[in-house]
Amino acid sequence: MTFSRNAFYFNKKKVIDFDIEKGIENTELAYRFRTEYDGPENEVQNMIKAFLNDPKLGEVDSFVIGHWGPEHDDSPLSIIQLLVDNKAKLQHIKGIFFGDITYEENEVSWIENCNHGPVLAALPNLEFYQVRGGNGLAFGELNHSNLKKLVIQTGGLSKSIFAELSKAGLPALEHLELWLGSDNYGFNATPEEVAASYRGAGGNHLPSLKYLGLRNSEIANELAQFIKGDPILDRIEILDFSRGTIDDIGAEALVDNPAIKNLKKLDLHHNFISDEWAAKLEDLGIKVDLKEREPDADEDDRYISVSE
Repeated sequence: MTFSRNAFYFNKKKVIDFDIEKGIENTELAYRFRTEYDGPENEVQNMIKAFLNDPKLGEVDSFVIGHWGPEHDDSPLSIIQLLVDNKAKLQHIKGIFFGDITYEENEVSWIENCNHGPVLAALPNLEFYQVRGGNGLAFGELNHSNLKKLVIQTGGLSKSIFAELSKAGLPALEHLELWLGSDNYGFNATPEEVAASYRGAGGNHLPSLKYLGLRNSEIANELAQFIKGDPILDRIEILDFSRGTIDDIGAEALVDNPAIKNLKKLDLHHNFISDEWAAKLEDLGIKVDLKEREPDADEDDRYISVSE
């Protein structure tokens, strides 16, 4: 499985493709800038320039960058730079989704990315940042006072990202959602290195965190075992291990973890948990999402949602 559809909504706004001839017609929408494979050179950059010069720009608070092409291995560096160069026009922006790309446009494991730190540094009023594609992805020294939601979707997330997050200063962050992926496509972290992303080096790291998503992971069982005794369970409300390969090993670790009952919700949808352990999870007294369960799948047939 992979990303098969472009976003219909982002940051509570309906998403539509930007028409350079029409410009901003409805300020309640999130406009998406994208090109077709083998499309015109710099098409996305030209769309963004038109958007930046539209008189209604100040009334739009979110936008989406889709397939920036025209080749599958094109870097978005020039788009990042365009946004940074025009930061004065974008200080009101609250949400950016960078990489709304389906498998028909480009496989997630083929998406070439770059350092997104400059965008976050340039836009201090951002509250929601979502990025897709792990190749070359970086944030550098990530410090942002207002960011509330960070979503990183990959088919394989490098341990360098977990290390950067472990040092990040994100005091307002409430939602951290990481799609870990497969070691065949770039995931190379240990459970300790993954945990460092939300634990930090000590002290009051991510003090506002309410949702922790360690999704789409081939080591979901190990993470479920590793989180026992973790202080993070004393303060978050939602723990999300969905879309991974969690089975009875992970289910048992969660059932035997007393702090799991502190949660409001445990998300385990798309899993390989047996009927017996599913019933035990449902008896925890909290909301547990067990949709898309495949209890009879052989170990070799278990898969994460997004890899290639």
